[in-house]
Amino acid sequence: MASKIAHLSELESVLCNNEKTNEGVLHFFSTFKIGRFLGSFGSFKSKGVDVSVLLLSLLIFRLRSESIFRMQNRSKNFFEKIDDNTFYRLMNNSWMDWRKLLMGFAKQFAAHVKAKGDLNPGISCFVLDDTDIEKTGKTIEFIGRVFNHVTKLYPLGFKLLLLGFWDGKTLIATDYSLHREKGKKGTYGLTKKELKSQFSKRRNSKSPGHKRVGELDMKKGEVAVSMLKRAVKNGFLARYVLMDSWFVNDYMIKNVRAIKKGAMHLLGMCRLDKRKYLVDKKEVNAHQLITKNERKKSKYSRKYKSTYISMVADYKGVKVRLFFIRYNNAKNWTILLTTDLTLSFVEAIELYQVRWTIEVLFKECKQYLRLGGSQNTDFDGQVADITITLATHTILSLQKRFSSYETMGELFRETQQHLLELTLWERLVKVFLKMVVQLAMILNVDVEEIIEKIMRSDQTSKQLLAILKMLDEFEDNDQNNDKTAIRLAVA
Repeated sequence: MASKIAHLSELESVLCNNEKTNEGVLHFFSTFKIGRFLGSFGSFKSKGVDVSVLLLSLLIFRLRSESIFRMQNRSKNFFEKIDDNTFYRLMNNSWMDWRKLLMGFAKQFAAHVKAKGDLNPGISCFVLDDTDIEKTGKTIEFIGRVFNHVTKLYPLGFKLLLLGFWDGKTLIATDYSLHREKGKKGTYGLTKKELKSQFSKRRNSKSPGHKRVGELDMKKGEVAVSMLKRAVKNGFLARYVLMDSWFVNDYMIKNVRAIKKGAMHLLGMCRLDKRKYLVDKKEVNAHQLITKNERKKSKYSRKYKSTYISMVADYKGVKVRLFFIRYNNAKNWTILLTTDLTLSFVEAIELYQVRWTIEVLFKECKQYLRLGGSQNTDFDGQVADITITLATHTILSLQKRFSSYETMGELFRETQQHLLELTLWERLVKVFLKMVVQLAMILNVDVEEIIEKIMRSDQTSKQLLAILKMLDEFEDNDQNNDKTAIRLAVA
């Protein structure tokens, strides 16, 4: 390495080449005060280079959807001062607090929204969900096979548990953890030879990296509660915590209600299993409740074309409201559970739709920000790569929120041609409910199952996006009649 880079402003030489997009990115960095924020991580250096410079460089790489190697080749005048090993040393450093970095971006986002006076009157929510981070390298540290409940397969990789914060308008990532699954044999789905060939290293027990490793085999519910408490401690407070049926249990219910003395309520789908509820001093399961109340207490929602039963029950010592839901012509019922006893059926359904925004975040990050694309064998490097991806998504979300551009695709078209257009996804989510209801009626399957299959299937989601892009083309050509006809067909 030639010489130390003293100022973040030197990065302008990488971006400033009369491209409108780059000017917008630099303006954003200035507005975000990102240099001052990243400066707090500059207490240690990597081969004489400020950590803040390396972090900002990594964010720019991800904004351009470039690898470290390709970005260096394109910007040799600047990056000849930093060899690629310098970046990897930072990413693989177990003392680097990547959790603090991501939370810092989330706080910067919230502070900027408040300063702009763009506080949305909508209801704030935490959204909790997990997704598969698939890999191909069996030598990656702590890698194993994880169960995908949509495909019913066991891909190689990790489970990423993400906590997002919805401020009424935008969902941003605040925290996450990585998990693995031991499997029936306790070998993580691998042979002894494959486990032995994995990369390994020692970490100081007080380092952030060591704490991340400790979460790998912890129960997701326990880690989720810790993330919620940490988010609240950092100034994020929501009225609801939204989650799907995989997380709704008595442990989560009690712990969510215990945070801030009951300031937050839980809302989520619940499995139609044998768990017991106390109603009228009798313990009964969901099937018994449906059988007993279907004729007497069922109501019909024209808005959502569904029959529902609403009742209050005691579940493991906590009062909850249960909504048993059956869509037209469907045989199966689903359960929506909330600790907020004042919610109506329509309010609960519309509020729960916010949960689907985290599926959008996963889709965008995987397809267009290379989430999970790193083949770094060091587990700390995997954590670093995911953090950079989520922080970049926060950058894009904030820039889009306060720019005149309708889509992220317009904002960064010159630097990344295939960036997913958020507006299309937002419009897609808005029509999801009608689509899902119709599919549930026809196929007689669970609503959540349909949504996950649509959102997590690349082929299906691309086809749906193609339909909406076609609508935009009709609009551009002033073919309003054809556009109306397609809209009616979709509705």
